[in-house]
Amino acid sequence: MKKSKPYAELVSQAEEATRAIKDPELRRVAFERVLDDLFSGGGTAMSGSARAAKGERSTRTAPKPKKSSGPTGYVRELIDDGVFKKPKTIAEVKAELANRGHHIALTSLSGPLQKLCQERLLRRHKAKSGDKGKKVTFNYAEW
Repeated sequence: MKKSKPYAELVSQAEEATRAIKDPELRRVAFERVLDDLFSGGGTAMSGSARAAKGERSTRTAPKPKKSSGPTGYVRELIDDGVFKKPKTIAEVKAELANRGHHIALTSLSGPLQKLCQERLLRRHKAKSGDKGKKVTFNYAEW
C-alpha cells in the first residue's frame, strides 16, 4: 500500500514544476493539472526534460485521442494542424473546413468552438469592429 504525501509537500512540488511558466493564467491551469496528477498518484512533478536528464522515461503515456467526426472533430484537426496559430474568425474557420471538404453551416460551428474554448484548447476574444460596434465578432486562437 502506497503512503500518500502530505498536502503541503504536494503543493510545493506542483509550484516547483510550474515556476518557469510566465503567463499567470497558464501557470494557474498547469499548477491545477500537476496537483491533480500528484493527488492521483501520478508520481513526482518532474518535467520531461528533467526526467530525460536523469535517464528516466515518462511512466505516463498520452491517451490516444478518439477519432471524432462532426464539427468538433474537424475543428480539433485544424488545431492539430496549427491553423489557429494566428487568430481566425468563425467565417475563416468555416472556409478552411470547406477547403478540406467539410461543408458545415456557420451556426453549427459556434457551439463546438465554444466547447473547445472551455476545454482551453482555443482562446476567444472580441475582434475590433470597424462598423461602430453594431455586430460583435470573435477571434479564435491557440492558447
